[in-house]
Amino acid sequence: MSNIVLMTRRVASAAATDMMHTSSRTTAPLISSFGNLSINNNNISAATTITSNNKQLNYFSSMATKKSNIVELPPNLKYDPRAKSSPFYGADEVETSRRKKQLQKKVEGQEAAATTAAENVENNDDDDDEYTDIEDDVDDEADEERVLYDLSTKADVPRAIPLPQRLHVPVMDFNSGDEVGTFHLSEKTFGCDPVRVDILQRVVVWQRNKKRGKRNAGARTKTISEVSGSGRKVRNQKGGGIARAGHSRPAHWRGGAKAHGPKGNIQDYTTKLNKKVRRMGMRHALSQKLLEGNLVITNDMASNTHKTKVLDEMLNRFDVSGKYGVTALMVDDAQAKEGSEDEAFVHGGVNVNLKVASGNLHKIKVQNQIACNVYDMLKYKKLFLSLEAVRALEARLEK
Repeated sequence: MSNIVLMTRRVASAAATDMMHTSSRTTAPLISSFGNLSINNNNISAATTITSNNKQLNYFSSMATKKSNIVELPPNLKYDPRAKSSPFYGADEVETSRRKKQLQKKVEGQEAAATTAAENVENNDDDDDEYTDIEDDVDDEADEERVLYDLSTKADVPRAIPLPQRLHVPVMDFNSGDEVGTFHLSEKTFGCDPVRVDILQRVVVWQRNKKRGKRNAGARTKTISEVSGSGRKVRNQKGGGIARAGHSRPAHWRGGAKAHGPKGNIQDYTTKLNKKVRRMGMRHALSQKLLEGNLVITNDMASNTHKTKVLDEMLNRFDVSGKYGVTALMVDDAQAKEGSEDEAFVHGGVNVNLKVASGNLHKIKVQNQIACNVYDMLKYKKLFLSLEAVRALEARLEK
């Protein structure tokens, strides 16, 4: 076989030499034949290149699969992996065999150094050995600071449910906290995507300015021109050893004017915002609560008792109120029929027992759907809506 390969190479080199001396140049592949054996040099080189590339790709892909999720904690950065702001939060630390060997080597080195230091006599040679041991310890400590984390062990980031599946929400029982059914929300009111943050900002600014309004319109202070007093110069400009002064009515003098005081009815902080923009802000605020997963739909908000303790226990099932619970805005639209027994327990569209029981819970605010606004929805973490309130809001905001 070796003779055949040797003869083949000789024939191929001779053919190549003949082709170089010919006047016609061609790009056809060089083919040499020996009996039934034919060799294509271009095909051999191409096959060799493809094979080597495939091996490299397989090698690098396997390495990427093994190490793509392993990340090193830089020693110059002070990250606490227990903090939620850390990129390594929830990831497990990887203990490599190299790290274990380094720790074991350090322990053995420390034991040997302690034994040697006790036996050796202090001399120059010992000083050199100690200096070398110190350098080794520093190198070992630098190597030990290399910490690896496996990012594949991190918990998955919660993702928002896409539309229109997001509009299909469960209905919870207010007293027990159990799911009693499902409800499909209106896409026009709860399905705004994307949420317009600029609209929410405009509505919040308008609402706060309206609340400020003409604050204490009866309050009005006097300016320098209105305070009684002469315009005569109080004292000489120079020579008295005291600050120069003009009239006796400046704002920093006793009996003088008031600087930047209220102007009465002149000060008006209210601004104008179209009603369509206000309704749009309500729709986007409701859509944002649904997108966050902080919207809770209940069958009703009727409480059997006015005791605050009972209401607090009911809200703890939803992780609301209490010492570690979140804040919540509860919106209802209770309607009692005339002459019924429930008429005495409903006032202003809200259950009376619920209103009284929540009066001493500072993390809870109860109101009717008419008073529901963008500022309160953004201020409180969770939003509770009864089925009656959902229907009323959809009817009011989709006009």
